[in-house]
Amino acid sequence: MEVNFLRFTFVILCAYGVLASEYNCGKRSALLLLKRPAYEFSMRMLQRVTEETDAHFVYSPVSTWLQLSALAEGADGRTLNEIWRLTRHHKNRCFKRQLSGILNRLNFDLRFEMKRKSVIAIDKLMAVKKKYIRDITKLYGIKVLLLAFNEPEKSAREVNQVIEDGTNGVINRILYYDDFNSTVLLMSDASYFRSDWKSPFTSVGVQPFYSRKGDKIGEVSMMNQVGQFNIVDFPHIGATVLEIPCASRRISMLVFLPQKDLWASDIFYSLQSTRLTSIFNMYKRQGPQIVNVTIPRFKQRSEVENLPELVYDMGVRRIFDPNSAEFKGISKFKLYASLMTQITDIEVNEKGVTASANSLVRNNGSAVEFLANKPFAYVIVDKVTDFILYAGIYSSPSVI
Repeated sequence: MEVNFLRFTFVILCAYGVLASEYNCGKRSALLLLKRPAYEFSMRMLQRVTEETDAHFVYSPVSTWLQLSALAEGADGRTLNEIWRLTRHHKNRCFKRQLSGILNRLNFDLRFEMKRKSVIAIDKLMAVKKKYIRDITKLYGIKVLLLAFNEPEKSAREVNQVIEDGTNGVINRILYYDDFNSTVLLMSDASYFRSDWKSPFTSVGVQPFYSRKGDKIGEVSMMNQVGQFNIVDFPHIGATVLEIPCASRRISMLVFLPQKDLWASDIFYSLQSTRLTSIFNMYKRQGPQIVNVTIPRFKQRSEVENLPELVYDMGVRRIFDPNSAEFKGISKFKLYASLMTQITDIEVNEKGVTASANSLVRNNGSAVEFLANKPFAYVIVDKVTDFILYAGIYSSPSVI
């Protein structure tokens, strides 16, 4: 009897431990559970976008991850399972609230560096449930617009006005009237990034830009800075990786300069089998070095219109099928998504917040050279969450 009682007590304690672990959803636990799914999704999407854009683009993978997670709030059955297998978002309500707090803090801290507006437009005849609107607005900061799809020009104007207001006029059009034909649900996302560096660069004029084989393919406006930077050669991905700190301490730009004959478009494929944590750990072990950094000043704007095709190929298919999409959490009527689009705008220039000691370092010949005069990849990462806020490849030179 005593042995059975002890066994029973042991089982109860184990079960309690599992439950306690499952529902220990503090901020730290939430971040640990969010980092890996968001990163893996980001790298898979970046590889697909690379293939579809001739390897010259800027894209915000975390925005698409949040859009799909928000759509999952109203999904059920096999539709929900398909979304979850791609995003791996946490289904527990408490963890979702922690994510909401993390996103709110991120947006507040970076309110001067970036603006993002994400919209889900639904035909108002679909009688969308108020709970769904309330949930995704609170959890993900996504705006739900209930529009008269039978008035496509008016509906397009309303969405575009929300986008324009949300991006301070940087992006003023994302949908057109014909996008509203024969559909009931559209998703659009627009964002821009403008950040000063921790230390300013100096313009060094127009210089040649080369292909990976060394052929001149154009010219760019170059900028230069000599200072202490984290820089490592990362054989696993075949690139030299430089960290350029932004004005906000929580974000940095990582510039991936391919070695030898490696294509810049291969960088994101290689990053799928590693983590940014590995790069930052190498930085810690090696320490900052004096680096002579020369990179282009550039602007990029990309519109990714074929996101449905990309996520469809990655296994999320039912959301686009009028006959099999399951969104009972959004409406009692049959719903399906027909469009996902994203416009992202980034500008990289010389501006810095202060003339710090780093910017006063002189090159005495011992500095490591980092010359980005050929195609390179870059990632703008939030170092608190490891979220890939923006990423892209620069391979089509222009003078600005």
